[in-house]
Amino acid sequence: MNESERPLRADAQRNRDAIITAARRVFAVEGGSVTLEHIAEEAGVGVGTIYRRFASVDDLLVVVLEEKMAEYADRSELAAELAIDDAWAAFSDYVEFVLDAQAADRAFSATILDPRAASEVFRDHIRRALAATILLTERAQAAGAVRPDFHHSDFYVLLSANAGVLSGIGRHAPAASRRLAHYLLQSFRRVDSAPLPAPPPGWMRAGTSRDR
Repeated sequence: MNESERPLRADAQRNRDAIITAARRVFAVEGGSVTLEHIAEEAGVGVGTIYRRFASVDDLLVVVLEEKMAEYADRSELAAELAIDDAWAAFSDYVEFVLDAQAADRAFSATILDPRAASEVFRDHIRRALAATILLTERAQAAGAVRPDFHHSDFYVLLSANAGVLSGIGRHAPAASRRLAHYLLQSFRRVDSAPLPAPPPGWMRAGTSRDR
């Protein structure tokens, strides 16, 4: 057993747990643009203690968000699968899930909105989620559950709009986010409205190449 595989001493484990708990809280409320010193203060540990465990905020962010990013990709794939039997329920439940996840965690929101800046650790999750939302869109449209001119990149529009709501409304942001979700879900479902303008060409190319 090498040094990195050895169990931590009880006090070291308590410090690590305190750091991760504090980081999870700070990232959720403030996003990832914080300092390790700030997280150390929130965790009640010395700066040296946090630097012995994590060389950077990004290293800590990987530990804190790994489970949530995996769940994001898994839920995206599940939605695409469920759309085979009930396309609208799968589509609408997925929209509500991802907007709720955004509302609960600003660091998660920032990561899925700017995948090219995300840690390499998260990029496979992001690629899986993208492929699944493309499939979800295709199945929802084939079933007649979603308007035919909905484009999978409209998920990005939805996430961006929700991020704006969350950053500008304060403590009422979660309720406003849920209201936005239902407004937009109604517009996605309508088939008797005027055609939409085309998505930006760059977004359409990104979806085709699966690199966003």
